[in-house]
Amino acid sequence: MRTTFLYTAALIASFIVSGCSSSLAPATAPSTLSATHRSRPFFKSKAPFAYVAQLCPSGSACPTPNGFVAELGGKTITDGVIDPTTLALDSSGNLYVANSTTANAGNVTVYAPQSQQPARTLTGLVGVAHGIAVDGNGRAFVVAQYRSGCCQLEGTGDVYAAGGTQPHKHLHGLSGFAHSPVLDPSGNLYVGNFDVFPGWVSVYPPGKHTPSRTISTGIGLPVQLAIAPNGDLVVANGLFSGGSNVVVYPPGASAPSLTIAAGVSGVTGVAVDAQNNIYVANGGDKKTKSSISVFREGQTTAWRTIQSGFKFPSALAFDGSGRLYVANVPRKGTNTIAVYAAGGSTPIRVYRLKGQFEALAVPQS
Repeated sequence: MRTTFLYTAALIASFIVSGCSSSLAPATAPSTLSATHRSRPFFKSKAPFAYVAQLCPSGSACPTPNGFVAELGGKTITDGVIDPTTLALDSSGNLYVANSTTANAGNVTVYAPQSQQPARTLTGLVGVAHGIAVDGNGRAFVVAQYRSGCCQLEGTGDVYAAGGTQPHKHLHGLSGFAHSPVLDPSGNLYVGNFDVFPGWVSVYPPGKHTPSRTISTGIGLPVQLAIAPNGDLVVANGLFSGGSNVVVYPPGASAPSLTIAAGVSGVTGVAVDAQNNIYVANGGDKKTKSSISVFREGQTTAWRTIQSGFKFPSALAFDGSGRLYVANVPRKGTNTIAVYAAGGSTPIRVYRLKGQFEALAVPQS
C-alpha cells in the first residue's frame, strides 16, 4: 500500500506559531476526473484503478457537497463518503476511505474492488483518521488525530482484524501529529510523530501495539514516511532551520545511513520506485522552482530532475507497473494528476480535477 496523504511543515509551523490546533490534512478539495487525452483508454478494463479523494468547497462542480472518491478515469464513489481525509488500498484491491464525519470524529468505509457501495465501515475511532496502512493479512492500522480542548491535538491509533469493524487493539506512543503509517516487508509498522522539534518515528513489531523503539536521530519534522523495496525507511524531513532533507534508515537501524540535502527544497512528499530510487517532491521557494528530484539508491546527488507536468507537486506514488503519479496542487488554477511512464520525465497522461485534491491511492499490482 502506498497512500499519499501529506503533512506539510508549513501547516505544523502555523500551529506552533498560533498555539491552536488545525488539521494537518493538505489544503485540498473536490474533483471529478477528466482526462486531457482521450485517444485511447489509459487503463485496461480489468486493471486495478488508482483512486483520488476530493473535497468540495462552495461553488465547485462536485457531485456531492460532502466530497467524493473517483477512480482515475473511471467511476465516482459518493455513497459512504463524507469529507474524505485519506485513502488506502490493500493487496486484494479493497479501497479504504477515511471520513471526517464531524469536526472531531470519523470512520473508514471499505469498498470491494471497483464497487461504489461500502462493504463495511470501521467505527470506534477517536478523532479523524489521517493515515491508514493494511498488512498482507488484511489487518488495518488507522492513525487519527483528536482535538482535545481548544488547542491540543492527541494522536490515536487503532488496529482492526481482517474483516472487522471495531478495533481490537490500540496503538500507544503516538503524538498529537501522528501520521503517515507505513509497513515494511517484515510487517513492522512505522508512524511519524511530532510535537516540538525534534519529532520521532515509532516502530511497532508485528502483532505489537506498543513501540519496541523510536527513531529520533536525524528526525526533525517527519513530513512523510516511505518504505523502499529493500526495506529501508525513507523520511521526508523538515528542519528546525526551516529547510528540509531526506533521511534513509536501513532495516532495524535507528540512525540514518544516508542524508540527502542537495536538490531538496520545501519537501512535500517522497516515494521510492522498484529499483530503490528515491523521488522527492519539492515545493520550492522564492529562488527555487518546484520539481521532483530523483536519487539513485545510495546517492546524495540528484540523478535527474522532473519539472514537466505540474506547478506544485503535493503527492507522489508508484503503481505496480512502475508508473509515477504526481498530484499537482497549484496555488491558482486546476488541480491535476500527472502520470509518467517508468523512468519518464514528461507525463503520458494528465487528468484534470474538477475540485481540490485531497488524497491518492495507487494499486501495487
